[in-house]
Amino acid sequence: MENPMMEVDIACVGFGPATAGFLTTLSGAMTDDSGEVLLPSAVAPGLPLQVVCYERADDIGFGVSGVVTRARGIRDSFPDLKAEEIPMAAPVAQEKMFYLLDPYGASRRGALMRAADRTLKLGGRLLLRDSAFELPWIPPFLSKDDGLVLSLGQFCQWVGARLMGTGLVQIWPGTPVSAPLIEENTVVGVQLADQGVEKD
Repeated sequence: MENPMMEVDIACVGFGPATAGFLTTLSGAMTDDSGEVLLPSAVAPGLPLQVVCYERADDIGFGVSGVVTRARGIRDSFPDLKAEEIPMAAPVAQEKMFYLLDPYGASRRGALMRAADRTLKLGGRLLLRDSAFELPWIPPFLSKDDGLVLSLGQFCQWVGARLMGTGLVQIWPGTPVSAPLIEENTVVGVQLADQGVEKD
């Protein structure tokens, strides 16, 4: 049996934070404020690019959870956005960093780190509560000052709804991809996984 084929200009596989940012930037460049097509389609002349994103999960955002982020990419993609507009998002109000000891030996720390843990544990039994202690400073590369605490799943659903609302991007949840289609060492498409059919 021959598989049906649908031609599009851009096919994305998986709708996570990176794809959400890419499609937001792309959809903003596809038309101008008056609706004039800036990026025309090669497969549907006269229309904007035909863009489809295949997501294997039953709904957008099922594969991601919460995050604390500096939100640089979010601010780049949505320059006029306020944190209150994103569902289940809040600005970072306070930061603390704790060093967690390994009282049960469950981590894969190196010998030097395990020795440091034992020394800290022996020397600070009375000072260390819950096998952890607060560090006096946060290294700049770990600081989330002026960042956001949010649910990535909720964020992806929110971005997906905005994208589909523009009519410029199609997102197909529950549509897993089984393989890339390759011609002359170039990916030219994707093959969707067979679903709901008998082997014969």
